[in-house]
Amino acid sequence: MPAPVPFGFSKVVFLSQVLTAGTPVFPGDPVVEIEPAATLDRDGYYLQRLAFGEQSGTHWAAAAHFDPAGLSADQLDAADFFFPAVVLDCRAQAAADPDFAVGAAELARWESSFGPVPARAAVLLQSGYDRRWPDQAAYLGTDEQGRLHYPGFSSSAANWLVGQRGIAALGTDTMGIDPGADSSYGANRALLHGHRIHLENLCGLAELPPAGGWIIVAGLRPAGGSGSPATVFGLIP
Repeated sequence: MPAPVPFGFSKVVFLSQVLTAGTPVFPGDPVVEIEPAATLDRDGYYLQRLAFGEQSGTHWAAAAHFDPAGLSADQLDAADFFFPAVVLDCRAQAAADPDFAVGAAELARWESSFGPVPARAAVLLQSGYDRRWPDQAAYLGTDEQGRLHYPGFSSSAANWLVGQRGIAALGTDTMGIDPGADSSYGANRALLHGHRIHLENLCGLAELPPAGGWIIVAGLRPAGGSGSPATVFGLIP
């Protein structure tokens, strides 16, 4: 018998990668380690030891990740993890340009079809880069000089979405909401204040409709934390 679906929706899907040893990480971040800690034969129960950075795998970040006065992971409200979902399908642009950044044209195109971006929405970039997971070099687009090349949001788009549409989150199926080539982290700096979060290393965004879906974000609540690895659920009308 299939599991029940929340009222008003037809299907629930995972939008997060499985966390494994060797999961791709941003250069310089702690590697993900998963080791046996207890076994059924030896201890009578099964348990693993996990070691990872707060921004590992599919994850969310609180304002403290970039704002020294920002809210930390344990200071967010429960309602800060539920969002109407706006999905921008930019797979063609990302395939043509690894440094593609969402700008005014993509936002205008979406709004011409679906109306204004809802307040408190999560605006999600579908680049298709989740197909490159877990090949770290391909996923990060690392070139011979060690520079990163993957799509994200322009700082101007992030500023407009925050200031004019009151969004609550930006998300992407790449390593970061900023394009890999943007070492200034412009989209993150525009977004991460107050109760807004980012979502990175998502997957399966093709399962969500462009408009009308919702997402629920789960994770740890580390004291003073910058964020947490996440299980993200997509609710499909």
